[in-house]
Amino acid sequence: MEDYRAASLFQPSNLAKALEDTMDPSSGRPTHLMGTFVSVPHTISARTLAVLGYDCVLIDAQHTPIEAENLVRLIQTVSLSSQGRTVPVCRVPSAQSDLLTYALDAGAGGIIFPHIDTPEQAAEAVSKCRYAYSDGDRSLAPAVLVPGVTDVAPPGSSHERVADKNIAVIIQIESPLALANADAIAAVPGVNALMLGAGDLRVAMRCPPRQVGDPEDPKILDAIERLVNVSRRHQKPLAVVTFKLSEKAKIWLKDFQLLVISSDYSSLVKGHKDDLARMRQTLAEVQGLKN
Repeated sequence: MEDYRAASLFQPSNLAKALEDTMDPSSGRPTHLMGTFVSVPHTISARTLAVLGYDCVLIDAQHTPIEAENLVRLIQTVSLSSQGRTVPVCRVPSAQSDLLTYALDAGAGGIIFPHIDTPEQAAEAVSKCRYAYSDGDRSLAPAVLVPGVTDVAPPGSSHERVADKNIAVIIQIESPLALANADAIAAVPGVNALMLGAGDLRVAMRCPPRQVGDPEDPKILDAIERLVNVSRRHQKPLAVVTFKLSEKAKIWLKDFQLLVISSDYSSLVKGHKDDLARMRQTLAEVQGLKN
């Protein structure tokens, strides 16, 4: 992601272009971007994930109790710790959430909008992320502007236009209505990618409860195929969380361009469970040798 950095680390990297390039084999750029979720809302977690080589660190302000000041710290920790090599992305509760404004002003390179069901809702989400220069209604925040530091821009441009060009709007598809409207949502100007919200979609479709690693319901597999076809028709990248998938379902991952392959929370749980199991096994072996 280093090649997509803005002139200032306080400005958003060009995630929109990075996602676009995944759909163009002639670009010579990677066809997949790798991301991870911050669900433990502390700068130690954000700083650690930011230096591990991920393309994106996704800060989950939808399902994690994050207040505005901490959200700003988390976003800027990712940008500054990685020196712009890892892009902070924020999932906000909605287009109406006040956290959206703080995420944008802090320099988030992408915004994930959950529970978008219609093209009208998608258009509103785009508008909230764009200034009037790009037909949006984003408000200018003078308190975040430091002359010559956070407002730098290429000749003939401005920091507002840099933000409008660089910030990726990612729309989650996680209901039958959203799936039915996926073509129209993908066609909304300014929508840069679609994200499969498999968990909520599974519930909305009344699929049986599923544990991690269980075979996927045929309804979800059909939804995935429909989304992949939408992606191909509109040349819009697809994002998905991969660490909850069954092994058999992973055959279609090649058709998704932003892969969220882990989270701090899931890795914490897995690591502690594995360490505990190994120590119990070690003690059992030691006891066996003594006997």
